[in-house]
Amino acid sequence: MTHLWVDPFSGLSGDIWIGGFLGLGVPEAELRAILRQLPFPELDLRVESVMRCGLQATRASVLIHGEVDRGGTPHLELPAPGARRLVRRRTARPQGHVHGFTWREVDALLQTHLPARIGATARGAFEKLGQAEARVHGIPLAEVHFHEVGLQDSIADVVLAAAGWVLLGEPEVWVGPVAVGKGHTRMAHGMFPIPAPAALNLLDGFELTPGVAPVDKELTTPTGAALAAQLATVRHAPARFIPARSVFATGSYDFPHTPAACRFVLGRIPEAAPDLVQLETNLDDATPQQVAHAQARALEAGALDVWVVPATFKKGRSGWVLGAVLPGPRLEAVTAVLTAELPTLGLRWWPLQRLEAERSFSTADVQGQPVAVKEGRWPGATVVQPEFEDARRAAEALGEPLRKVQAQAAPKAGKPRRS
Repeated sequence: MTHLWVDPFSGLSGDIWIGGFLGLGVPEAELRAILRQLPFPELDLRVESVMRCGLQATRASVLIHGEVDRGGTPHLELPAPGARRLVRRRTARPQGHVHGFTWREVDALLQTHLPARIGATARGAFEKLGQAEARVHGIPLAEVHFHEVGLQDSIADVVLAAAGWVLLGEPEVWVGPVAVGKGHTRMAHGMFPIPAPAALNLLDGFELTPGVAPVDKELTTPTGAALAAQLATVRHAPARFIPARSVFATGSYDFPHTPAACRFVLGRIPEAAPDLVQLETNLDDATPQQVAHAQARALEAGALDVWVVPATFKKGRSGWVLGAVLPGPRLEAVTAVLTAELPTLGLRWWPLQRLEAERSFSTADVQGQPVAVKEGRWPGATVVQPEFEDARRAAEALGEPLRKVQAQAAPKAGKPRRS
């Protein structure tokens, strides 16, 4: 599976999400085609390459009548019976603000005008945003009216970001840490601390940082946070990642001493190594029969390998060190076996990492007897080994020495098949 690591070290917004997907190869023409499906003919998309403190970044801007909205651009509400009212962002004022669309209106619009998968993704982001607003205001979701994020260009931001994710192949998304800024900002209801209340609700479970930016700059917008809440499979940065391509995306901010950008890294997360432990105990008063029996029972209890090594302990006592490698979840079971079967007063264990060859199996025919053959492949080396029990049975059936059967089986291994 393809993975996408989003590193919002200087914040997130709707246009940053769009720029990131464009930078990773989503065709601009396809996003424009999606934009034309919305009932807003006044909207357009501008894509440009810009510099942010020496970093080349993609900036995507939704235009209204050819201009980026900075608060004075007229907005029309959804077509409805009767007159359509003009809305300007600058008319917003505390306790006397105007609203954009309701959550119900936005949901119906997205469901009606967009392809199913893109529409469902965008609707999910707006529903999360509506739930966050409902928590802030203490009202039901059905009564939520959006402010700035309920106007045409903000709706387009969410739609195009959702389309970018779908067109990129719906990669598994890891997001974090998220820079949110610091200080205060003016909103429709007055002055509020950064992050805004709704944005903070949307960022539940994410790792947050102030980021490096001027005070009173809102680095992560509610739109950017809603998309993070919708698209993120995992709400923190990956501990291990193999990058294939990385790009930067930016919004309207351009700070003098730090890049106002977000890094998008496409690649994959390597498979997690198995949780293994190594267990050991020193034995100086156990009989050989007890040790052999304990070794067999430990394997039955889930140990992957068990070995016994002769050793000399304090006061010249001869004995053995019994060691085992086992999955972490089997530690209790194997320990119970060893303490029951052996006269030990203590065991030691520690986490273990190991490298494993890529393995496959085939079957060799030795004078009519099937013998399974295991092949281990390393870079530059291959190990071929017939399975002991199969070779032993074949040797007994043929009346041949074991090592002769093993020698005949290895070269006759057929085409490997994956285990």
